[in-house]
Amino acid sequence: MAIRGEIVRYLNDLLRCSEFKDYTSNGLQIEGAEEVQKIGFAVDPCLQVFEELADCQMIVTHHGLWWPSTDRLVGWQKHRINALMSRNISLYAAHLPLDRHPQVGNNAQILQKMGYEISGDFGEVGWYAELSDAVTAQSLIDKFSRVIGAEVKSWLFGETMIQRFGVSSGGGGLKELEKAREKCLDLYFTGESSHSMYHAAREMGANVAFGGHYRTEVFGVQALMPLLEENFGVKTRFLDCPTGC
Repeated sequence: MAIRGEIVRYLNDLLRCSEFKDYTSNGLQIEGAEEVQKIGFAVDPCLQVFEELADCQMIVTHHGLWWPSTDRLVGWQKHRINALMSRNISLYAAHLPLDRHPQVGNNAQILQKMGYEISGDFGEVGWYAELSDAVTAQSLIDKFSRVIGAEVKSWLFGETMIQRFGVSSGGGGLKELEKAREKCLDLYFTGESSHSMYHAAREMGANVAFGGHYRTEVFGVQALMPLLEENFGVKTRFLDCPTGC
């Protein structure tokens, strides 16, 4: 039997939550049962997740409940909170800390599963790899596609041979693309595109590939599961709820 407070302290320390200025509140967002036997994991804190993981005493998600746009608990937002509180389930969220972490973070995990080591960082949460021998952009895109388990959309406006490439999961956006180019990355992997990115990428001569916001952010929460099993003796379960985005 694990204690909620001990798990929260472990995750806070591991992910260095206090070091991040974020768009959501990282850490424990809803306090539930003190004793924890089973922890559920998911990308999003949605009603489907809360209902299907109702046998858990704690749920860990990448996205949190609280954002700058959240200013009231009515309608669907109220139902989400009720689903947790009526079952005495804790919710722990780690947003940027779980994108950025150099071992269990989304981007580090993607690079590792593609078979590469981290060479450096870029932007808010991105990591990049520098290759000893250049490879084709398409070969890296194919690897990325296999790792995320989904089709990848790409804009190939740059060199066909790649020496340095990086990953910034989720909604990387134009700002992160600019940071990738500042680091002279030949290929930039992210989750989703934006309207403003297309012509900017074209004019920069950048190679960009998109794997989907959701599909690039399943890796961090999954990497936490064996750590909590080993350190606290809890059972874990990941619930896959893809959004198609």
